[in-house]
Parts: sequence; C-alpha cells; structure tokens
Amino acid sequence: MAAPRKSATQVAAREKARAKAQELTARHEKLIDLAAEFFEQQEQAEQVRADARTKAQAILARAEEEAAAATAGAAGTVAAMVAAGEPKASVAARLGITGAELKKLLDQAPAAAGPAADVGDVASENSEETAAEAA
Repeated sequence: MAAPRKSATQVAAREKARAKAQELTARHEKLIDLAAEFFEQQEQAEQVRADARTKAQAILARAEEEAAAATAGAAGTVAAMVAAGEPKASVAARLGITGAELKKLLDQAPAAAGPAADVGDVASENSEETAAEAA
C-alpha cells in the first residue's frame, strides 16, 4: 500500500480535532445547563424556606395573642378570687403559684378587676339580702 499523502493525514487530524472539540463543547454546554438548573433549585429551596419562616412568624404572632388573652383571663380569675375575700397567700397556695406570680397576675388584671369587683359586689349584696331576710 501506498503511504497516505501528507495533506490527507492533515485533513484526518483536523477532523479528529474538530470531533474532539465538538465533544468537549457539547459536554461543556451540558455542564452549563446543569449548573443553571442547580442554581434555580437552590433559589427555589431558599424561597420555600423564606415562605415557611413568614408563615411560622404569623403563627407565632397569633399564638402570642391567644396566650396573652388566656393570661389576661387567668389574671381576671385570680383578681376575682382575691375580690371574693380570699387572702392572697391562700389564693397562691390554692393555685400552686408563688406570691410573686400572684402579684404579677394581679398587676396584669386592672381591667379584669372591674368585672371581678362586680362579682364581689353581687356576692356582698346576696349576703346582705340573706342577712336582712334572717332578721
């Protein structure tokens, strides 16, 4: 067989180089596409986390409001117990709280003390009526 011509060898080498370059370019393009997909997914994950944080903050805020309302109700109940004539120490012992906790609840219940005083007034009126009937 005759040796290939120099130009034929060069053409074959160029074609081989072109094929290799196309293969590398295709691989590079695929990697770029995959990297773009990665960043999109990362951004989506962060958005999900941000939405969850927002929802959690709203739930916690609502829970704090409800807890404050429940605490105000408890403070009103404590004030009603004290207004009924029960000594503070006895109320604290009955509820299993310290005197400091009782004082804190009583300090939170100035608005609740009004209705509690009304309950106490009704109780005193009832006892006055009972005393008048007995006499």
